Amino acid sequence: MEHVIFVALCWGVGGFINGIAGFGAALIAMPLITTMVPLRLAVPSCTILGVTLCLQMAWTYRKHIDFDRLKPIYIGTVPGAVVGITMMQEFPAHYLKLGMGIFLFIYALWGLFFEGKSQKVVHRGWGVVAGFCSTAISSSIGMGGPPTIVYTSLAGWAKDTVKAGIASYFIVSGVLVISLQTYAGIQTKETVMLFAAAAPAVMIGARLGVLLSRRIGEFTYRKVLFGMLAVMACIILRSAVTQLVAIA
Repeated sequence: MEHVIFVALCWGVGGFINGIAGFGAALIAMPLITTMVPLRLAVPSCTILGVTLCLQMAWTYRKHIDFDRLKPIYIGTVPGAVVGITMMQEFPAHYLKLGMGIFLFIYALWGLFFEGKSQKVVHRGWGVVAGFCSTAISSSIGMGGPPTIVYTSLAGWAKDTVKAGIASYFIVSGVLVISLQTYAGIQTKETVMLFAAAAPAVMIGARLGVLLSRRIGEFTYRKVLFGMLAVMACIILRSAVTQLVAIA
């Protein structure tokens, strides 16, 4: 019972951060949750919670959804999900975390201190790469947000368009991942029960975060975005290093 309350509190905080930045729920909640809950339960329940949260976010920002801009990201989801399920079963999670953490930290520092006022918009083709990487990471270790977030931050989208795009994408990729997880026997009665216990907390937290985010302008939002990425990079790196030390 204690671990269920702990999971709900973690997801409530994660939902609040997600409401402000448009992402971050899993990256905040998962490192904490996995200290008490095994990955075999935490990752699948995280996927269901992520889709639920994204449905709420997509509805909130539905007027800003641009499906044409999202097409390149969608293309990468199917191969990414297949690769991710394979990685979860075959490839050590700490190596994935270490690589993603290093890249994310470097990018966050660039955004915080070196990003110019005039942004160079990246080619749409990078959206395919982002969709592939996000879905692969999400289905393997439950922290797949960064690649898509990096792409949307470089694509010249406005604040609310970024939030709507991220939410819409993760609904599609999340449903796909849940389907594959169910087929592979990864989704179980235990993971669904863990989801049900945390769902109210994450939705309430997200709603409070959205209300606060409406007071934030575009420039401040980008700094919040990069600041969040830096914090998340540190969380991911800490988790990876801890696992590597334990193995050694």
